[in-house]
Amino acid sequence: MKNIITIFFVIFLILFTALIKNSSKKLETQIYNSRENLSILNEKYNYVFLENNYLSSPEKLSEIKNSIFNDEYISLEITDLNLIKEKNGKFVIQKFYKDE
Repeated sequence: MKNIITIFFVIFLILFTALIKNSSKKLETQIYNSRENLSILNEKYNYVFLENNYLSSPEKLSEIKNSIFNDEYISLEITDLNLIKEKNGKFVIQKFYKDE
């Protein structure tokens, strides 16, 4: 009788240990996945934050343009832009910006 109780106790401890080990492995996997997702989101946040701060003003865009492209691009006024539309098979040029 004593041997049977000891065998059941050992089997119970083995099953209980396996259950705890399996549960802890699932928790470790969830923690790892959560940390990976957080790191990806944090990286995206930092990129968007930098982009917003760095490119939020026209002066900064002009500085970047001047430092990178030198004289490749020129500034245009909105009054210099035109729209080209087709009407009845002919092209019509209209002003993009109308003064009011």
